[in-house]
Amino acid sequence: MIGRLAILFFLCFPTWALAEEPVKATGPLAGPPSKPGPHVAKIKAMGDDEWLDLGSPAPDPKWGKARGRSWGANMPAAPDLRGAFFFGEGVHGYVKPDGHYMNDLWFYDINAHRWVCLYPGLEVKTVVRRIENKELVVDDDGLMVDRDGQPLPPLLIHAYGNLGYDPDRRKFAFFGGQFGNYFTTGKGGAFEDANRLFQEQRKGKKVAKQSPFFYDIASGKFECFPVDGAPRGGGGFGVETLLYVGGKKQFFFGGVDGVWFLDTAKRTWATVEPKGAPPTGYDNCAAYDSRRDRVYYYKRDGKTPEDNFMVYDVKENTWSTPRPKGAGPAYCSSVESFVNFDSVNDRLVCIRDRTTKDAPGERQGVYAYDPATNTWAEPLPLPPEVAKIDRNASSAFYDPELNAYFCHFAGDSSDNGAIWVYRYKRGR
Repeated sequence: MIGRLAILFFLCFPTWALAEEPVKATGPLAGPPSKPGPHVAKIKAMGDDEWLDLGSPAPDPKWGKARGRSWGANMPAAPDLRGAFFFGEGVHGYVKPDGHYMNDLWFYDINAHRWVCLYPGLEVKTVVRRIENKELVVDDDGLMVDRDGQPLPPLLIHAYGNLGYDPDRRKFAFFGGQFGNYFTTGKGGAFEDANRLFQEQRKGKKVAKQSPFFYDIASGKFECFPVDGAPRGGGGFGVETLLYVGGKKQFFFGGVDGVWFLDTAKRTWATVEPKGAPPTGYDNCAAYDSRRDRVYYYKRDGKTPEDNFMVYDVKENTWSTPRPKGAGPAYCSSVESFVNFDSVNDRLVCIRDRTTKDAPGERQGVYAYDPATNTWAEPLPLPPEVAKIDRNASSAFYDPELNAYFCHFAGDSSDNGAIWVYRYKRGR
């Protein structure tokens, strides 16, 4: 009788109508954010043009502190997670004292002022054995994956502008190639033998074009998938910049070679062939203005300071050079400039971290651009205690909830970093 009732139940209620058991979130960031520590109240109380020294973040209990990484000034903010991601390499071919390569992924937890290690980096001494034992194999798409199908995180050399965060799907995105760092795969490099095995396994396979790599917040795992089409440049040498465009709910990848948008649902890159002259050079910086649905794009190698500041209008699909009034930065690059859109004050804010020349636009300081009037405000100097900090591998992000910039000042590949918080203006 019970068996007949069960059959009748499934005939009346097809399996697709049954509620699916939700996937259990297991990643280290999958739970609720940390409770705000006492330093958060101090940040909220900050005034205009004020800096606050938070000191060194608490280390990850197992993996210690994140190390400074040069040419990687962008820390993609994740306001919903109350923090920001930190990825990229520093000294070429650097292996950390714990034996892991510096393709490690970190998260800075604002509320707890601590580092959370999401991936410690590839362990150099075991990777060849793991490939030989088939713990790591190249799949049909040409990716090296573990036994669960998770791809091996890539090697990036420098981050430049190749990092982003998708708050809608809660995924951190980054470009890079597996064993694509020639400083480590050449003669005597840390991954010379591993790369040889990797290339041998790829022989005869039709290597698919790949999406950026993703770190999924819910699962705490890396992802990468085949895509139709591929941007020229592909994240190499910083000639394009990756960032998330909320108006389209897609990643923008654009610069010297063109503009593309990634449709993750269809798994395809779409080129949009914008109007107007494109940027030139490499190692450029960008920030997204969600109010106007535009990308502010700052170059490093233009003929004049006015040439270096550009705008990409997403809806109009047009590059332009607005040539604003006032003294803005002479140029920006990922090694000495923090470029973010301040949504509370409706300003593009560029913090020039390292340059100390006296020429207009090259001084250290805070530069704020008003999109409504197309004007740069008079630059604000860095206070002496900030200007004198010895660092060459610093990174930063803007948090709209606290209306504050978090700057990680550190030496290249060194774990001597400290966080300084800055507020441009309290806002209305």
